[in-house]
Amino acid sequence: MAAPVHRQQALAPRLLGLSDHTWWMYGAWAHWYRWHPADGRWFPCPPPLATHTRRSAFSPRHGFVPPGIPAELLPTGPDFTHDFGTPLAVAGTPVSGAAAYRLRQIITEAALAAPRDYPLGWSHFLHGTPSTVAATWSTMLWCAAVPLFDPDVDAHLLDLWEPYLAQPHPHRGRLRWLVRPLLRTIIGLYAERLHAGRPDAAGQIARCMAMTAQALRDDPRFQVRATALLAMLEPIQLNPAVDHHALGYGEQSVEREWIKRCPAPLLSAVFGDTAPGECFQLAFYDLAVAVAPMCGDPDSTTFLEPRHAAIALIAADMAGYRPDLAGLVGAWLDPELRGLLMSVLEQPGHPLRRLWPTRGTLPESFRPPDASTALDVLSATAALDFAWCRLAKDLPIPPDGFTVPEAFATILDEPAAPAAKAIPAPASQSPDGPPAALRENERPDTGPIKIS
Repeated sequence: MAAPVHRQQALAPRLLGLSDHTWWMYGAWAHWYRWHPADGRWFPCPPPLATHTRRSAFSPRHGFVPPGIPAELLPTGPDFTHDFGTPLAVAGTPVSGAAAYRLRQIITEAALAAPRDYPLGWSHFLHGTPSTVAATWSTMLWCAAVPLFDPDVDAHLLDLWEPYLAQPHPHRGRLRWLVRPLLRTIIGLYAERLHAGRPDAAGQIARCMAMTAQALRDDPRFQVRATALLAMLEPIQLNPAVDHHALGYGEQSVEREWIKRCPAPLLSAVFGDTAPGECFQLAFYDLAVAVAPMCGDPDSTTFLEPRHAAIALIAADMAGYRPDLAGLVGAWLDPELRGLLMSVLEQPGHPLRRLWPTRGTLPESFRPPDASTALDVLSATAALDFAWCRLAKDLPIPPDGFTVPEAFATILDEPAAPAAKAIPAPASQSPDGPPAALRENERPDTGPIKIS
């Protein structure tokens, strides 16, 4: 307990307050957090962009007692050494030829395994397919930051597994939505062989997983999760029976052993398995960051708060599928956003509905300036859709996918527009003012910090 207390004491003077009685901190996973006075909780929240708001931030002083900081939000140090970036769908550009070639070799080798030594009871695959092939498929999906694929760009990636699948993957829109398997599903392939007294076969399954993750690790769309999975698999490659002691306590115990081997800076990669609520919160954060370039000049009166734009997009996808889940999903948002989500879904004339796609087309007033921004928003919106479906007890993805990502996908093929006039960056530190900028992926320096 001493270490968290010391970190709390060290971080408390570096909190920032605003006149609306909110408090801000830069903490775990290299994210900003906002303490909302309405319910006294901290929520992941991108920092405000308006110059006058950032300049009004103040450090703790007499009369302004900062709230306590939960231990789980305290940075551990390594949090700031890894740039997670925006989670990207497998769209825009294809997987490299080298990665595709390596994957083909791995799958071909995996398919040579004898089915009697590697039994598989999944209806997803053809009868007689060894579990080694299922291990490569599950690893690819688990390592994808956003398991959303664009067959128009990268059909050959999914085609590598096509000969072993019982049915082709249906997709009615442009995008192909594939649900990421839970980590315990992957572990089950390995644990089943341990249960059968075949640590050699368990080690071979782990080897197939490791080779698949290594083949994908250089692609930024797979890098973070592939690196996390490789760290969990490494001890098994040295000793296939390393988890045998946990088998008697069930597969959840084996899963805990794997997660304990995940490096601390990458633990958020397993939130979808262990903490779906926190996974949803971080996905909402990413969407608010991704949509910011479409919201105008932060110092203009016409500026649209990116968090509100993010609420409009999630509401559009929920409205067409399960609006009744707004209460469950909203419980993981701060009180302001929780009420806004309900209002957008319940009020047909709500102003934020002007951001909704119409017949698969984005409104002209809310179109991304370029294909790169469109891909960022598409990916972040899809990640959020996956997250709230997971939060709702693994709700299946609708057959046609979700409206908003499909609408942004139509922008990917458009020719690049002329470079837009850049939004003026906030003024730098002046002689009589506080620092005005701090990149999100930087660890705060010593001395006073200001929100950027």
